[in-house]
Amino acid sequence: MANNDDIIDLIKRAMQEDEDAYNRILNLYKGRIFSYVYRMVQNYYDAEDITFDIFIKCFKNLKRFDISRPFTPWLFSIAHNQIIDFFRRHRIEYEYLDEHYPSKDSPAMRYEKKKSLEKLEKAIARLSPGDREIIILFHKEEHSYKEISEILNLPITTIKTRLHRARNRLRELLKIG
Repeated sequence: MANNDDIIDLIKRAMQEDEDAYNRILNLYKGRIFSYVYRMVQNYYDAEDITFDIFIKCFKNLKRFDISRPFTPWLFSIAHNQIIDFFRRHRIEYEYLDEHYPSKDSPAMRYEKKKSLEKLEKAIARLSPGDREIIILFHKEEHSYKEISEILNLPITTIKTRLHRARNRLRELLKIG
């Protein structure tokens, strides 16, 4: 990932409708955004379409972006809103979740970790979209509470509460297997 000054430079160039800057921003962020969207909607083709729409909306609204603020949470908030729109259009209920496993060193431990992570991924997939989202944003995308608060447009205390509840739901799903 490029450093913050490079990102700001790219954003300024994109604000001037520099085609190369648009492409570089797209190339820097499309993988993370697609991964986030795919894990939320759980359909490759829908995730592709939504990701495309996210970048269209991003570039269309880039002139309104405040360059004194971090770009990534702003982009993820656009993604969040597009996912919510997708859920509404498809009448998918939306609510909120989380869990994290430490790494092990030995081959046996790596195998166990792999199996645990597969079980965890299956459990995460069974969560409600809102729970999946908060888990993905916090643990996979490694956003802070503050960044998640900005992305979801919710108070930090609400983020913490929903994350706690989501972790408990995930633990229950992992126990029943």
